Amino acid sequence: MIRALESFATRPRQGWAAALAIALAVAVAAALGSHAARERERQSQLQTALQRHAIEAMSLTLDGNLMGAIAVLGLVQPAIKRESTADIPPNSPEVQALLGSVAHAYQAQGLFVVGIDGIVKSSWDDSGKPSTGLQVKFRPYFQAAMLGRENVYAAISLSRDEHALYFAAPIYPDMLRGGNPVGAVVARTGMDQLNRLLASTGKTALLLSPQGVVFGSNRKEWQGRLAGPVTPQRTDDIRALRQFGKLFEERQPVSLPFDVHAHVATVDGRRHIVASAPVNWNDPAGGWQLVLLEDLSRTIAPGPIVRDALAAGAGALLLALMVLRMLRSRAALRLSSAQLEQLAHEQAARAERKMEQAHVALRLQQAESREEGITVFLAECHRMFGALQGAVYGAEDDRLRLLGSYAAGAAPASVAIGEGLLGQCARDRQPRVIDMATQGGSPWRIRSGLGDTEPAAVLLAPVLLQARLLGVVELALPAPPGAAALKQFAAVADLLAVHLQFARRTARTADAVPQ
Repeated sequence: MIRALESFATRPRQGWAAALAIALAVAVAAALGSHAARERERQSQLQTALQRHAIEAMSLTLDGNLMGAIAVLGLVQPAIKRESTADIPPNSPEVQALLGSVAHAYQAQGLFVVGIDGIVKSSWDDSGKPSTGLQVKFRPYFQAAMLGRENVYAAISLSRDEHALYFAAPIYPDMLRGGNPVGAVVARTGMDQLNRLLASTGKTALLLSPQGVVFGSNRKEWQGRLAGPVTPQRTDDIRALRQFGKLFEERQPVSLPFDVHAHVATVDGRRHIVASAPVNWNDPAGGWQLVLLEDLSRTIAPGPIVRDALAAGAGALLLALMVLRMLRSRAALRLSSAQLEQLAHEQAARAERKMEQAHVALRLQQAESREEGITVFLAECHRMFGALQGAVYGAEDDRLRLLGSYAAGAAPASVAIGEGLLGQCARDRQPRVIDMATQGGSPWRIRSGLGDTEPAAVLLAPVLLQARLLGVVELALPAPPGAAALKQFAAVADLLAVHLQFARRTARTADAVPQ
């Protein structure tokens, strides 16, 4: 694996391409990670802001001054207690004064006392239309108050067709919060304060009923929509409540364009983070929800993300280049080591060849005759090159005459120069290797007492001394010789040429001496 990487690193174009690809991948991953981290940060900040807004919504409603005021009326005002139990006639001046005073103090649209039988005993309304005598026993806010729970109930008024909030507090028979309530004090207000709260968030804000109806929103077109899928059964259930006036009487509800339970939603083609928090109004139907959406395209600037991506990409590119440089250094070191090792092997082989040549030269020098020298030469060819047969011919006039042989009893005594492969080698003065594997048939045979076979290769080489032809060598080999073997043989053949030339001179000198 390391060697493959080193080999890859030594190719500059591919190495740079890989480094840039790694840097680009890291930059993209860093951009995605940076964007995801900033989304999570914005989600956390939005959730924190939402909790603050939810607390503020509670301070305007269930925990607000108006709820406190009507709770006190139901707890400490004897006239209201007596009126709720029918001990005094409805619309007593004392109760009317109390209701009007509280309504004016807390900007309530209406204030009324509901008796234990669910009938409105006294009422004050800024429209001048009293609610005295109305039966509200079926209303959820009255039912919750009769269970001893202060509560806020949001609905659309049938008479006014306006969004309203109903604040209800139980009326207790004594001055302590205990025992079964004997009625309820109820106040009705508009949505002005909550609408201002939704607008002040700076985000897209929604107030969802327990049924998933958008009761309030700073996007007016979303009011009256439903969170989640719209089904006929769900629509019928919501209409049966008559909590939302005529909102769904003449039209089919429409779903919101996003999932309020998702952390991230696409709205109007842009990514938004979504956060929700409960608003506990003690509504018998369940909890209300305050939902905020934040447009990420406006709150997450691309600049820091690009900066993070560039920094990560640059770091990855630098690291990749450092790794490439290290791999190239390792590859260069390995190559240098291999070259040194190869050089050492070549030097050792060269030294061994020199020693072999020196050994052959010494043995040829020790030979006392030409025939003995040829015998030594052929024996050394057998030892060094594995020659199975061999013959040495000397060049005399236009013929080659056999001077000596090794394991070749049938070698011809003479061959004309230019005749056959041996004669052609003498004429061309070029060595020639015949590979038997490429020949259809071969005249060469190696014979022994056990049988005979063909050699794997035949080497024909001229014996030259200063471009002068002294003879030809023919060797039958067990395998085709390599370049190193041919080079070694050429050096040994040169030694044979020197020996043959020396033998000729010696013979001429002997012939010239008178007997």
